[in-house]
This record gives sequence, structure tokens and C-alpha cells, in this order.
Amino acid sequence: MRLSLSLFTALIAVAGCASTADTEPKPKGVAKYADDPRLGEEVDRICFASNIDSFGDNTRDTFTVREGRDYYLIEIFGSCPPLQHAMTMRMDSTMNCLTAGDHVIVSDSLTTSSSTPFSKSRCLVKSIYKWDPKAGEAEDASETKSDDAGAPEQES
Repeated sequence: MRLSLSLFTALIAVAGCASTADTEPKPKGVAKYADDPRLGEEVDRICFASNIDSFGDNTRDTFTVREGRDYYLIEIFGSCPPLQHAMTMRMDSTMNCLTAGDHVIVSDSLTTSSSTPFSKSRCLVKSIYKWDPKAGEAEDASETKSDDAGAPEQES
């Protein structure tokens, strides 16, 4: 019995060591989009922040917004748990321009009163980047056309 217990313990220890192998941490924030053609240059502000009419592509530390015809990717410091599933969002900015250091108030609830105490959070803006949601589509379309050009024609 003692031998089987020792063997079982050794097996668990080896399995535990195997699961902690050197793996590179996943990039966070804007680093996730380093090779993404949609990511543009960093900007210092979004003016008329009260006119932001939609948001999306939420993760725990980034989201996109649309202000008129312009799109932006906003990165926040750390992690903001309700951001990933946000239903409502409000910009808490000074002088009607959202800048790094301002806050975004997000909630994963549609109502102001929620039974979940962590459904609302105030997130600190770290950086703002231009965002082009159609940038990847142009490359995909040109790749499809070049693939079709190389295909042999069939006789009827």
C-alpha cells in the first residue's frame, strides 16, 4: 500500500512539473494587435467623447468605439472584469475629450441597480489608437482574387 501511495505521489509531482513548462505569456492590451492591419497610430485624445455612438470588440483590457466615422481602440490599465461583457458604457472625461488618464465606467447590466456587486467598474484609460475595422477585409479580398487568378480554367 505504501509503495502504491509513493508511486501515485511521484506521478502527480511529475505531471505537475510537466504542466508548468516554459510557455510564453499571451500578449495583453494593444500588444495583442501588434500584427493586426486594423491597428493604426496612437492618438492623444478623442474629442466630443459624448458623441461616441457605439462600442464593441471588448476584452478584459481593450475595446473599440465609434465616434462619427472614426473608430478607435482603447486600452485600459490592468484588467476591468465587467468590460469583457459590458452592456453599457459611459465616458468620464474632462473637457469633452477622452484622453489617457480619464475613466470609462462600464457595467455588464442594463439597469442601474444590479444584484451583482461587481457588475459596474471604473476603468482607467491607458492609451488610444486609431482603428480601421475594414483593413483586414481588403487584404482578404485581394488574396481571394489572386487565388482565383491562379486556378486553371475548365472547358465546357
